[in-house]
Amino acid sequence: MLYSLVKYVLPILRKKPKLWRSFELLRRQRLQQRLEQEGVGPLLAELRAIDPDSAARLHPSDEKRILRALEVWYETGETITQHDRRTRQQPPRYRAAYIGLSFQDRAQLRRRIDLRVDEMVRQGLLEEVQALLAAGLPPTATAWQAIGYKQFLAAADGRCTVAEAVEEVKLRSRQYAKRQLTWLRRNPDIHWILWGEEPNFPQGLQNATEYLTALGLR
Repeated sequence: MLYSLVKYVLPILRKKPKLWRSFELLRRQRLQQRLEQEGVGPLLAELRAIDPDSAARLHPSDEKRILRALEVWYETGETITQHDRRTRQQPPRYRAAYIGLSFQDRAQLRRRIDLRVDEMVRQGLLEEVQALLAAGLPPTATAWQAIGYKQFLAAADGRCTVAEAVEEVKLRSRQYAKRQLTWLRRNPDIHWILWGEEPNFPQGLQNATEYLTALGLR
């Protein structure tokens, strides 16, 4: 039954964009409902039967990636392991130019992150969370896993204070920024623009323009 769906029905649906979008939404909702009703265990077991390599790599509590791996299978008939292997073997479609932005001093980056979090709170992050709850967004929705929303959801339902939520958002944001920089530095082709104490956007634009011009781009 599942094989027939993947092999015969999905190609027909893909030719009808509106039906395909509706099908994608229903599939995603169904997987989310199963997660809420059954827990992640049965979904991981299903993934293990479909794509044992992917299931072995994923942590049992990594609900988001487990759901995504199942989505890829149901959408394409190809496991996410096969998909990743195939796309890595394909030559790049374009010759990309990479430009990275950071600060010369890591302390300045941390300071800017803290200022950004304070500004988000000043502009009403807690009120936004409360409005989303009042509008019916369930606390189990994937959107609440985003940095900022997750911590202020806890503040909204009394599991922590607003001050504690602010500090947790700052901490998680700094950790995320560190992971991003670690990942980006694996690419030796990135041209880095490093700010001083404050970003100098005109100078950054000139730097980027000169770099792209040197590559032959106009």
